[in-house]
Amino acid sequence: MSRREARTLIWEGCEALIRELTKASFQAANLPHPPLELPDFPAIQPETSEKLADQAVGIFLNDRAGFNHRLSSIVDDKIPDYVRRNIDSEKLREKWTFENSDKISEALIFKMSSDWISSALDESSPDTDRWYLGVSLLIGLSLNGSYVAREEGVHLLISISMAQPLRLQTPRLSGPHHIAWNPANETQLDEVPHPSGVLAASIILDTLSGNHVSNSQILPYWLESLAVFRKLTMHLSLPNRLMTLLNQRDYTNSKMVVKSTIQLISECPQESHEILTLSSKHSDPETRRELASSLQRISFDDTQLALRLMEGLLQDEDSDTRVLATTFLSSLVRYDIPKFSAKASEVLKKGDERMTQRIVDSAMREYLSINPMDEYSLLSDAWISSGESSKSRLVGLIMQQLEVTEEGFKQSCRRIFESSNDEYYDLKKRILRRDSSLDYLMTF
Repeated sequence: MSRREARTLIWEGCEALIRELTKASFQAANLPHPPLELPDFPAIQPETSEKLADQAVGIFLNDRAGFNHRLSSIVDDKIPDYVRRNIDSEKLREKWTFENSDKISEALIFKMSSDWISSALDESSPDTDRWYLGVSLLIGLSLNGSYVAREEGVHLLISISMAQPLRLQTPRLSGPHHIAWNPANETQLDEVPHPSGVLAASIILDTLSGNHVSNSQILPYWLESLAVFRKLTMHLSLPNRLMTLLNQRDYTNSKMVVKSTIQLISECPQESHEILTLSSKHSDPETRRELASSLQRISFDDTQLALRLMEGLLQDEDSDTRVLATTFLSSLVRYDIPKFSAKASEVLKKGDERMTQRIVDSAMREYLSINPMDEYSLLSDAWISSGESSKSRLVGLIMQQLEVTEEGFKQSCRRIFESSNDEYYDLKKRILRRDSSLDYLMTF
């Protein structure tokens, strides 16, 4: 197999894929109008998908040098290290290129789309013909659930919203942390979304939401990235779009809605509270687990919201969700000992071994260092509800309690004795196995 064969395969694959993508995007919805156009050269929207596809393929076929440049750039960027280090790297490179021709073709077409959209967003001379070609490829790749569209497409969408060519690197801002900084010479980047660009981006998002594949495989990832771009949060109606996704029946990627919403708490507190509260009652356990694992992050922006969500998730029917919520509960021992103690006591009394183990492993040592007398009886409750894996650790903690306060040790042992004779004698046996001289302290 020669190098020419892999290159030719990708060349032919790109031509077929361009036709497929442009037709799919044209048929899915009306293509958005270009954000920028010159008054003397108004944009002419393509009449049929065939004309659009023929135009895109024609430009592609007449730019073999551009194809070669993009192909080399993609292969050099994505080729694994083991291929570079191989003794016959050229042969293995050719084989790798051949085997990954589909992914490379998609990446190459995405680069074409990016170049064409950037030329359409050139403020001095916007190329409106390239706009329809570039945006149709972007939408087409997204409708197919392409990986490259999922990972990089949102950058093009932001570029469209701002009506500015795609920038791979944002300008570095000077500040007081620089020795030569002078506030008098500071330049502020006053970038605001372009109304026509926002409209075009909204149409693209609406198109993706109407397709089953892109709605679950592309849209939620774009919304997560857009959530950190504050200038577009409300312009693109992110809270409404996230709520719509969450309310869709049998939606398969609602956990991404949780990730996106967390980014919006400071920007849109009311809407975020509603979405996260609804997520805590969602029928999909993966969504509730994602929320439970994110409680610590939520508490950075809104502690009370995190505590309210924790209350419900600790009662969840899914065991994994309860354990993840218990992890956040355990973290409260560091800054809200009364809240932790009261809630941990309730959890330990349930007898859930996994939740008990999480509290024992994550919080009990720190709790005893703050409250060695254990007024909330957490040690005794934990012992009663623990499984075999946690009891070894608890024995060590109870003996460490003795080193600090003999009275606290006696109270812990007495509470266990009053709760269950069997559990008490199990504790006594384990302690005496470690230190037989403590027998005199364990006689009731």
